[in-house]
Amino acid sequence: MNTFTNKLIRFVSSPLLMAPVVCLVAFLIRFATIGLYPLQDTSEARYGEMARLMIETGNWVTLWFDTDVPFWGKPPLFIWLSAFSFKLFGTNEFAARLPSLLVSISIVVLTGRLALFQLGKSAARLVFLILPTTVIFLILSGTILAEPTMLLSITMILTGFWIGWHSKNTRQGSFWQYTFFVGCAIALLAKGLAALILAGLPIFIWCLPERRLVTLWQKFPWIKGTLLTLLIASPWYIAAEIKTPGFLQYFFIGEHFQRYLDTGWDGDRYGAAHVTTMGTIWLFWLVSCLPWTPFLLIIAFRWIRGFLGGNSYNINSWRLFILLWLLFPLVFFTFAKNVIWTYVLPVAPAVALLLADHWQDTWHLYQKRILATTILAPILVIVSTVFIMNGYGQKSHKQLMQIVQQQGLDNPGILFLYGTSFSSRFYSGGKASSINSIQHLQDTLEDRGRNYFLATQDDDFNHLPDTIRGQFKEIARYKDWTLYLNYPLAHTSD
Repeated sequence: MNTFTNKLIRFVSSPLLMAPVVCLVAFLIRFATIGLYPLQDTSEARYGEMARLMIETGNWVTLWFDTDVPFWGKPPLFIWLSAFSFKLFGTNEFAARLPSLLVSISIVVLTGRLALFQLGKSAARLVFLILPTTVIFLILSGTILAEPTMLLSITMILTGFWIGWHSKNTRQGSFWQYTFFVGCAIALLAKGLAALILAGLPIFIWCLPERRLVTLWQKFPWIKGTLLTLLIASPWYIAAEIKTPGFLQYFFIGEHFQRYLDTGWDGDRYGAAHVTTMGTIWLFWLVSCLPWTPFLLIIAFRWIRGFLGGNSYNINSWRLFILLWLLFPLVFFTFAKNVIWTYVLPVAPAVALLLADHWQDTWHLYQKRILATTILAPILVIVSTVFIMNGYGQKSHKQLMQIVQQQGLDNPGILFLYGTSFSSRFYSGGKASSINSIQHLQDTLEDRGRNYFLATQDDDFNHLPDTIRGQFKEIARYKDWTLYLNYPLAHTSD
């Protein structure tokens, strides 16, 4: 074989050389797929609708759950990003999800920078190989959710802390120390106290030995840094409370404590809490960190065996830091009664760093298995996208709203019997509305100057009075929903 062929084979068979390519391919696949399927109810469509309302109303302070109901459940950073993306690229799925993808790329770069600082080039390349191909990371990198921006803040805080603490270069150390405080500000705007706790307590525990808390106080510019954090984050909190009084109490007490500690918390203004069995977060972790979970379990087994045998398996300060980053969110949510699988995301960079640390000198022994493993998550994304595009597992009313638009009627009413969805509101431009009772429907239909579409679920239409059913004809079905049009008005308008 010629020299070029030999180099090509060596390149393709080496995880370290292929790492940038794998990272690029993973994100290109996500980039190519984020606009191919609808925003999903409930969460994605809800946040997409909030971003759309932000553009429509010009109100960049208050998030709106509905046109007259403020949303106090989360800070606005990720909604701001999607709304700004709507301004640039139009109101569509691609624009809604693009900010999360860009944020996720930033997280990979930050994590790789930390690995480069502490472990060297080989470990940094392994991070670029592992993190983008972790299932939960790659999936959530293409969603409109708060978790990616929260993870960015956590990664900034922990990376800024470690490099700011250990750097021997004064300018470099100062830069990363202030990155720590900027990360704290982003945490407050991305998730609130929860993000600060998830990043701060691992640091606090790591600092307990050897009087490190004293060193932490001495090393970091706490007065200037705290002022910087408050300068960035506090204006929005003040403005939000002024705009909608009661926000601060609900957000800091209800969302940060009652939601996680009170089973079936009835103070949730925006839906039912997710009641789960304590410890469920570990099952979520096992699945979400695929395809790397088996490797993590092997490492954990070796460490436990070494510990029981009187050997600490060289848990130095760096490995303790990464273990705290990885384990603290899982332990924290172990006792929570209200968790969902996305809560695992904060541990993804720690998973990549732990594996990179473990493999940096021995990767050549596992290179075929490592490379084979990296293709699983991108394949899962492609397969899932194809399935969702064909309606499997799809939770969206986009298709119904497209049928409404295809009728070509002038300003029709769009009614959903017994509750609308966020996707119907998003894809109708806010025109879809909920009908909560038969009397409400009768009163609405008295406006004889409009055509009305009526969407009903299951057999609800058959329980309407004959006087109402007689006004409508069925025009489409989608899953368990049926769309009707009041045909007498449609006929007279032709």
